[in-house]
Amino acid sequence: MDKIREKLEKLRIESDSFKAKAEGAEAEIKELKSELAKKDVEVQNLNNKITLLSMDLERSEKRIEEVKLKKVEGDKEDTQIEALNRKVAMLEQQLDEKEKSWRESTE
Repeated sequence: MDKIREKLEKLRIESDSFKAKAEGAEAEIKELKSELAKKDVEVQNLNNKITLLSMDLERSEKRIEEVKLKKVEGDKEDTQIEALNRKVAMLEQQLDEKEKSWRESTE
């Protein structure tokens, strides 16, 4: 009878040990699930940030293209302005020459 009681006591102790391990494992699972949920939220937030940054990048690239086009147009206008300034200078020189020639012929 004592051996049976000892065996039962040993089984109870073993059972309590397994129960404690199971409770510890359940607590760890609960903690890991909570951590996983937090990580999922973090991943979702990061994906949202990625989406917003991608949209910002697209807008910035469009702006860059617009600025490049305006620069090209501005360069063309600068070239035209330079050509017109050269033409004005040439016409002023011709005018001066004509005026000088006219003065000489009238004197």
